[in-house]
Amino acid sequence: MSIKPQFESYRYIGEICRLRGQSVVECRLPGSEIGGVLAVYAKAIAADCACADGEVQYGGRVLLTVVYEDGDKKVCRAERGAEFFHKAEGGQVSPACFAKALLSAENVSWRREGSGLYISVIVGAELFVYGSKQLDYLVGGEGLIVKKDTLALCKTVCVTGETEGEDEFDSDYVGDVLLHSQTAVVHSATANGGQIDLDGEIALNICVLTGEGGVGSYERLIPFRMQIPAEEAFGKVTANACVCVKQAHLTASTDEEKGRSKLVLSYTLSATCFLHITEELSAVADAFSTTAETSVKRANDGGRYLIKQVKCVERVSGAAAISPAIDGEYTLQAAVLPRAEISVHKTERGMEAEGAVLADVLLVSADGAHRSATLSLPFAFPVDVDGEIAEATCIVCGLNVRRKKSGETEAEATLKLCICVYGQRTWEYVCEVQEGDTYPVEESAFSVFIPRAGEDLWQVAKRLACDPEELQKSNAELEFPLKGGERIFVYSQIT
Repeated sequence: MSIKPQFESYRYIGEICRLRGQSVVECRLPGSEIGGVLAVYAKAIAADCACADGEVQYGGRVLLTVVYEDGDKKVCRAERGAEFFHKAEGGQVSPACFAKALLSAENVSWRREGSGLYISVIVGAELFVYGSKQLDYLVGGEGLIVKKDTLALCKTVCVTGETEGEDEFDSDYVGDVLLHSQTAVVHSATANGGQIDLDGEIALNICVLTGEGGVGSYERLIPFRMQIPAEEAFGKVTANACVCVKQAHLTASTDEEKGRSKLVLSYTLSATCFLHITEELSAVADAFSTTAETSVKRANDGGRYLIKQVKCVERVSGAAAISPAIDGEYTLQAAVLPRAEISVHKTERGMEAEGAVLADVLLVSADGAHRSATLSLPFAFPVDVDGEIAEATCIVCGLNVRRKKSGETEAEATLKLCICVYGQRTWEYVCEVQEGDTYPVEESAFSVFIPRAGEDLWQVAKRLACDPEELQKSNAELEFPLKGGERIFVYSQIT
């Protein structure tokens, strides 16, 4: 064998794949005392997550807070919880991998069966699977003419962390806290000095019994900061993160003389951070031999990397849909569980965000009967970002709902968004070199070739199996890329 290829190995932990899973979790409540369900807050908390052959096994717990009207038209609450286990299939998953799970309660419904009330929650899971990767790439070798290039790689590393916090604030008189929901959004994430710094806000929504026995709601924005240790947070690194409120406990103390209450929220935040790392390797893009036929085999891989994060605030308003439709005279008491479904996509005019603000509205009739409905306020607006891939997270704050005498419903809200813009990168490298038949001995002192138009020096040298430097020396007048019609002289050493 006249050639001896030389390879180097690059080993790293990278993203293997992403999987989606859904599971249905049910809880049963005694239905005899429940006249009608008004609102249900469902929270999914991840627990175990393990990789096996061809699948990711994950589980967690769903916590439910149910607000309902009893037989005496009194508004009450109940709390329940249920554990669940599920799996998502993926052919690239093996026991050597590890995975992170982000869970969400995507849909809540309820039904009566006999004396029981069954609440069903569809739990969605986004699973990020990581594992060891190895890239064996050609760097040179004896008997080879090589063309080197920079191999630009990108990889994603996932790290997690938690922090605890507390917020205290005053409000009007609170008879009892019925439910409270918390949604977090990250406004900025920076990686440097071995740690990730996160800044964001928690949107807190509280549904309470007021002093007059009615139902009301409060909103509050709570800023937060987190620092997550990360060994990889050095150099050319960008970061983004998803933060969820893992635990939240709300207490209320009341000063009846002043008609005021003090509320204290204690919470635990859980952050899943993604480090996007770019690295460059000097590798061989192409190779050939001057003495024998040579074939190269290439491998390729790819990944996405974070270009930038954009924080923006958007006010949306307009006519809102109510489902199911409300017949009769009802007074709006509260809008609870504000949330948004949002996506960002590319249009002919640029990037656009669209979706809907959702909330549960609680209403009361003249005779004191309560009922609820789901409010939906659609929106669409342009966002000033450039890129092929964009993902958005947001919180809803300042939600204001008005019922007009005509029965129509109008709503307005403020959306606070964080938009992550990604780029997609692929890379190709020579992973194998095979030597074929030896070229016949050249008997003439020189040969003349007519090249193809548009060929560069490397293409011509490879086709003629000669060293590019020697070819250029013997044909100094040639300018590449060639225009066509030139003549190339190749000199051979005759022994």
